[in-house]
Amino acid sequence: MFPHDIWGIWLLETLSINMFRANLHSYCSFVREIKGECSFVRISEGSVVAGSKSGELVCWDMDSGDEKWRRSFEGPCSDSDYRKGVLFFTESDKVHSIQISSGEILWSLELEGSSDFVCCFKEGVFVSTSVYNFEIQDYSEGAIWKIGFSGELCRSWATIGRAWSLSAYGNEVVFGLSRPKCGAGTLQGGSELGHISLAGDSPVTVGKGDGRGLVVLGHSDGVISEISEVGASSIIAGYSPICSIDYDNGWVAGLEEGRVVSGESFDSWSIDLGSPVELVSFGPSLDNERAVWAFTWKEESLLHIIDLTGKIELSVSHDFRISSIFNDGESICLGDSTGNIYLLEGEVIRRRHGRSEEEFEQEEKRVSLRKKIRELRGGKFAVEK
Repeated sequence: MFPHDIWGIWLLETLSINMFRANLHSYCSFVREIKGECSFVRISEGSVVAGSKSGELVCWDMDSGDEKWRRSFEGPCSDSDYRKGVLFFTESDKVHSIQISSGEILWSLELEGSSDFVCCFKEGVFVSTSVYNFEIQDYSEGAIWKIGFSGELCRSWATIGRAWSLSAYGNEVVFGLSRPKCGAGTLQGGSELGHISLAGDSPVTVGKGDGRGLVVLGHSDGVISEISEVGASSIIAGYSPICSIDYDNGWVAGLEEGRVVSGESFDSWSIDLGSPVELVSFGPSLDNERAVWAFTWKEESLLHIIDLTGKIELSVSHDFRISSIFNDGESICLGDSTGNIYLLEGEVIRRRHGRSEEEFEQEEKRVSLRKKIRELRGGKFAVEK
């Protein structure tokens, strides 16, 4: 028997061991709903906020799960950022500012093209937009917009191609570019756009910054680039597009080929999960430390919680595609393709992981009953902590 066959059998056995308890709902602190596929989630000021492709924006109290407010827009919602009690989010061809505590819309600004990413800086809000060219079946042009915190448009810069990430880099904005330019664009204050050529110069697919002095970018050919004050460097993480990347004193990345790969800070391990890895994020673990949360998709979603040495701690299944994720230390929030929003907390996960098989089966029956009641009443779906 070949080594890869043994690995495959071990992985299947590992998944089958957890399969009886492999329902995402069983580990949730609460589950809520939003109209349409979830496009972003975040945790801010003790609240869970989610936006959908249908244009809904909803806020719930993180402790009680009670809905605080709900707003409707044209849609789709795309991305969000937060600063001093205010949520900034992109939707259709606009960017909005809304008070998290009350849901009051402070201002809305219409831009040119589809509004994509948004990122807050000390001097204002930066938004990326793009224009899709149906003739060439690609994004032909884009722009970066600087907006004051009161909603006034300060300036815009045209880009060649689309920005596929938008990150803070000290006092600069860094964004990864699609074809034809590729590489990374840079912008500092009101200056002109700069450009960084990266090794291979294949299109950027994802990116993440630490908010201080480092940005990591994933490329369509499996390369990962790091931009820091000492310059730009690149490594080969795999041979398929980087689908997702996260950074927290080191990076982890998920690849279309099914691998999760870590950077040097975590000893450069790699693990094959067998299906395309669509989302990765740092999050709570089973031992009070950080872990990597990786979501794969092949007919169903599988969540793998992986410790920082590359060992799978827990595998959990879900019927629908996980479309968004946000972590806040010991809490992590997920949104799926049906509009369900899930809050998971480290303490709750660890407590429930210690349950017996019989207790898990009873919990899944209770979850199923609550879902049926929710569907009949059209109300919210709660899972007790």
